[in-house]
Amino acid sequence: MGECITLTGITGAGKSTLLRLINRLSEPTTGQIVLNGENYQTISPVTLRQRVMLVSQEPKLLGMKVREALAYPLQLQSLGSEEIKQKIVTVTEQLQIPTDWFDRTELQLSAGQKQIILIARGIITQPQILLLDEPIANLDFTTAEQVLTTLANICRSQQMGMIIVNHQLELAARFSDRLLYLQDGKLLLDQVSKSVNWQDLQQQIRESADRSISEWD
Repeated sequence: MGECITLTGITGAGKSTLLRLINRLSEPTTGQIVLNGENYQTISPVTLRQRVMLVSQEPKLLGMKVREALAYPLQLQSLGSEEIKQKIVTVTEQLQIPTDWFDRTELQLSAGQKQIILIARGIITQPQILLLDEPIANLDFTTAEQVLTTLANICRSQQMGMIIVNHQLELAARFSDRLLYLQDGKLLLDQVSKSVNWQDLQQQIRESADRSISEWD
């Protein structure tokens, strides 16, 4: 644990499908998935999703205010009110979330702000593995850099494994320990980040995207 993994590839490569399989929102048609030597089929979905948390690419708070959205997963774990308050303080400080967001609904937040709240909600329960599907897609470069810095620090200090779908390779090169590159549902590259030829990878992704576009024309 404690490894921060970047998952990349063009649209349709299978990245979101892979995260759904790992979170058991989808089931494999062949083969099996194992967590710490334990077959997924022997773990209840509720228990699994407490250990493996998915932050989707669609930032929705389900009609809750920010404070309620952050507290809700902790209430499901039957934590006391004081412990919930402390965890909310910790995670909002880590992600530099201002307190004046707390009473806002999702209609009063930008897409980027909602994205940060969903990341905070994923972190707050301290799962073994956190899956993040394009968590910085709606953020400007500076904010994305700050969020990835925080995620990388949490990953290492709390020994929380993370798989982050990210197309911004200049940031992936700085903040990930490992890179997975998918194309047409196949894993073409699984490599330690510091040994990845990032320019070559960028060219591969560009060529793959161009081929995909030409097939649609």
